[in-house]
Amino acid sequence: MTYRLLETTVAACLIISASAARYPYPTQNISIENLFGPYLSPGVEIASSTDSNFSSVVTARWTSWDAPTWIGAIKPATENDVQEIVKIASANGISFLATNGGHGAGIGYANISGIDINLSSFNTVSIDVGRNELTVGAGVLIGDLIQPLYDAGLAVPHGNEECVGMIGATLGGGIGIGTGVLGLGVDSLKSVRLVTAAGNLVTASSTSHPWLFWATRGAGANFGIILSATFELQNQINDGNTVQGSFIFAGADNSSVFELYKSFDEDLPDELAITLGLSYNQTSQTSEILLNYYYFGPQSEAQPYLDAVEALSPLTSSISVLTAPELYQGLENGECTTGAPLSGGTLGIGETDIPTLQAVFADLVEFSQANPTTYIGQSVFQRYSNSRALQVSSCSTSYPWRDIRAFWLHLNVFLSPELEDASANLTLSMRSKLQATSGFSSPHIYVNYAYGDEGPAAWWSAANLPRLRLLKALWDPKHLFGMANPIPAWA
Repeated sequence: MTYRLLETTVAACLIISASAARYPYPTQNISIENLFGPYLSPGVEIASSTDSNFSSVVTARWTSWDAPTWIGAIKPATENDVQEIVKIASANGISFLATNGGHGAGIGYANISGIDINLSSFNTVSIDVGRNELTVGAGVLIGDLIQPLYDAGLAVPHGNEECVGMIGATLGGGIGIGTGVLGLGVDSLKSVRLVTAAGNLVTASSTSHPWLFWATRGAGANFGIILSATFELQNQINDGNTVQGSFIFAGADNSSVFELYKSFDEDLPDELAITLGLSYNQTSQTSEILLNYYYFGPQSEAQPYLDAVEALSPLTSSISVLTAPELYQGLENGECTTGAPLSGGTLGIGETDIPTLQAVFADLVEFSQANPTTYIGQSVFQRYSNSRALQVSSCSTSYPWRDIRAFWLHLNVFLSPELEDASANLTLSMRSKLQATSGFSSPHIYVNYAYGDEGPAAWWSAANLPRLRLLKALWDPKHLFGMANPIPAWA
């Protein structure tokens, strides 16, 4: 099948094949200032890893776990700078990773040895009320958007943490507490402007390179460096106000809390988002359950759901009506710190099995008690209505997992290097137990949260892989992009 035919059959869900070679990326001992500097604009910052200013040029990383090995960092100032960096790096066999926010984590990042392309200078935000569009640069963080959108009375799907890059969070799917009422981030994308492996600047949309656009919405990190993205805006819900109910329960009360959580398996209102957190308090030496409700509507509608939680007699409870800026400022729970020794893993869940929840909670408590001074862990189940996601055709994006009802995310903070492997094994053991009763025969992995060992069929589905592999061969034959979670080459 030719590329032209592929581009003109965007409406169909096709299975196609091709072949392509994969090329290695040897890291060279070079002066990146001398190699790149003469071809870049005066505003560019360049530093080798041994330079005194390196820490101010490289993107600060959320976790030190399995971090890339940098030979240097470049902070480009213009689109042409990024084009030149890609061309020069490719010609000289130097690998690279474009970053913003620094929240990429997983075992695949340890395979990267090269230069960091820090995109933080591309931080423009444009709200076009007339066209109902939002255009953001690659350096824009989610927190940069909250107040401007709130002031304009508008909304767009985005993640929960203000310090995470807006575009990066969107490309893997784009979930957050607003998913039920706003849908997935990939479904709000109208176009992206990206630098390809050839160093070309391309706009991808439903009418321009539509198959490339399909691929970027779910697997975007594998196809180029996206410098800007345009989203379709929606009216904000309930005048931008959200009812938040926060409750803490003793771990011994898990049965009744889990029963309430399970009751939403078949009937979760679009307006209600739930997070269920399992943890062990090392200070008080007690297990805890943190239950948070976020209702995107008036408190009178939220109250019956809140009353049902109160009836379970939580240790503490707090109910507030928050503006969007207040809500997202309060969601930060340590995720915006940098440099912590932190690992994690994830799984998509289709149905709740209470004995399995109890088993993984017991595993977390046992591991925490065995390592009282060197370990802090938390398992969070993010439950968002998927009705808006299911209204969009499964063929429309490379993000495949529209049937997920809850996203499990486990985080380990290991304060001793000796605990790194053990805490990772805890994550994998818990993931295995949850998969067995998840309701899905094959793993559904949200790639933005991936541990890294699950493989491309778990990230993008076996059905999507043939097309993704062909598009990878067409747009990135040297496999310059996506080394942390790569699309495999054709044999």
